[in-house]
Parts: sequence; structure tokens; C-alpha cells
Amino acid sequence: MNKLQRNYPGLQVDPTKNGGFIISGVVNKINKWIRLKLYLPHYPELRDFKLYVMEQLEYKLYNSACLEIKPGWQLEDLLAHLDELLPKQKVKDMDRGLATKSSNIYAEIVKLHKPQKYRMELNEAYTRLRFSRFVEFEAHYLELELPTLRLLQHSLPECVALANILANKAPTLTDVLNLYLRLLEELRPFYDSFVDIDELCDVLQPYPITTKHNTRVFPLKERVYLKLSIADPFASYGSMAIEIIGPTEDVAQLRHVLSDGLSSWDMELDMHKNLLRIFDLCYFPMPATVELGETQRAADDQQLCNICYVYRLDSGEVPIVSCDNQRCVLKCHAACLKEWFDTLADGKTFLEVSFGQCPYCKGKLSTSFAALLKN
Repeated sequence: MNKLQRNYPGLQVDPTKNGGFIISGVVNKINKWIRLKLYLPHYPELRDFKLYVMEQLEYKLYNSACLEIKPGWQLEDLLAHLDELLPKQKVKDMDRGLATKSSNIYAEIVKLHKPQKYRMELNEAYTRLRFSRFVEFEAHYLELELPTLRLLQHSLPECVALANILANKAPTLTDVLNLYLRLLEELRPFYDSFVDIDELCDVLQPYPITTKHNTRVFPLKERVYLKLSIADPFASYGSMAIEIIGPTEDVAQLRHVLSDGLSSWDMELDMHKNLLRIFDLCYFPMPATVELGETQRAADDQQLCNICYVYRLDSGEVPIVSCDNQRCVLKCHAACLKEWFDTLADGKTFLEVSFGQCPYCKGKLSTSFAALLKN
């Protein structure tokens, strides 16, 4: 079957419950595209086969009774002689039914089939094409509508206007793929910036981390957190922003430390090492071990939000908001706290005034937590 898909990349092979195979897709014969569904109950033999070929938007059934199949022929033989076996007029009709642009795209698909470099998948109706499992960029993917080449899904950060880039600079499928691969290469420094942080820091948000995210929130020390954001993934260091989140006194002191450290940022070091140097640390709080994981976190009562009594919201947010009172045990989600303030009859603007009060002990709430609500 691997050889079949190498020779006919437009075909998809699916096993049946009785041990046979269903082969569906498109094959190109003398610049004519033939859409088919082939049922092979005794693969690779053609015994009892059923071939459905699309003619004028409907599938017509062919079998050994109406096709001149030679003794001993198997699947590869049938496909190799398909244009000779089918009635000539029918093939011509099918060819007229396909738009020129569509035919060109399917021809490009065949030429672009390079299983050693990426995976290429067509849906059953041949209206969606997906590239994935790129060499060196395993987690990335690109999905397009056929034959329009309209962008459907992709794995780049949301702040990258990929749809506009492709529309303006990539008129053909080959152009689209080459441009996407070039963008992946240009974004390599952006993704490299987060590698050590994701592995060596207890990243709390976003969750789960994907190739689309351009922010990280992780602990600096007890009740104090760093939010690292990269606004422009193509200029990681130039658009980097670091915010300190936590009780007012801690934040004020650490902001001075951060400001002094940023002035001597070492471009030879990655972001993780620079941040360790700035805050004079050997390491940041480490992520939970695999043995503990999310279940153990949620089981810890002090990790639960004191408003909704849940650890992680559907948005991925965790309860890290606390007040300036060191003895207060409150810890909650920024979103829950905002919702709670909004319900108060005399509610004040949330975290935009310096005299916000903790719902638990009435202690002061630091305005730094407003950074958690930014997209």
C-alpha cells in the first residue's frame, strides 16, 4: 500500500471489516483527472472488485463484466490501464466537469507530494488539503480550501496575519507551501525563545501551550509571577515585554530590579538565562513532576480559586491573584475576581484603581494583576 500511495498520492486507502480495502480519491491519466472509489474484497486481486467512477457529478459502477480485465491483473494493473479501460467519451466528460484552476491545483498536489519532508492529506470530497509533520517543525500544520486556496487553519501565532500574507504573495499552491515553509524558518528564533522557559519553568498559562501562543506566565517566587509576551514573533527581542504580577510591595521592588537588568540584556544569552541573571537566581520554580501533574495541583486546597472553587478554567487560567496581606489565604482567578467586582452594587472599576479591596480580608489588591486579563 505504501508503494500505491507513492505512485498515486491522490488516493486514500482504508481497510474494511472483512479484510478488504476501499481505495478512493483522484488519479491523473494523460492530464485527465479521474475521481473514483474502488472496493477490493480480495486485495491485491481484482476478484469481485467494484469500481465507481464519477461522471457528471454522479458515480457510475464498473466491474469485470463491463471492463476488459486481463487474467492475472491486480490493483496496480487496473490503475495503470484505467484510461484505456474506461469509455473514452466518459473520461472526456469528466475532464470537462473539472475547472481549469481545480485541475491545476490537483496537478500541483501530485508534484508536491514529498512524504519525507511533510505529510499531505486530502479529505474525501477533495475540498480540503492539510500539510503537517514538517521536518524540524513537527507540531505545525497548514489547512487550505480547494480549489480556492482559502486559508482554513494554521499553527502560527494568531498575531501573524497569515491569511493576508498568503492572499497577497502566494497565487498558487506551490507558492503557498513555499511561503509557509519560509515563515516557519523565520519564526525559528521566536519558538527557540520559549524552549527553556517551557521546559525549566512552571508555566501556568497558557494551557496547554501550543505553537499559536506568544505569552507565558510562570512563578518568580511565592505569590509573584512573570508574564513574558512577544508582540511581533518576527522580532522577538525587539517586541518583548516582561510584566511582574503580585502584591504591590513585591512588584514595586522587583520592577526596579527588572529595569536595571533590562539595560544590560545580553543578546548572546537566551531569554531564560537573561531572566535568571536579572533576578540573581539559579533557577525559577520548577514545573510539577509527571507523577504529580495537574491532578495533584487541583487536589491542593490552597490552589483552588476561592470564588469558583476550581483550579483551572476552560480558558486555561489558574488562580494566582492574591492581595497585599501576607496572612490572607485568598487565591483566585483574575476573571472570577472581575466577575465578582462587576456584581457589586457599588462596584469600582476592576484593578484600574489603587484602592481595590480583597473580597476575603479587605486588603489591598495590586493593580499588576490586570496584566492577566490582557489578550
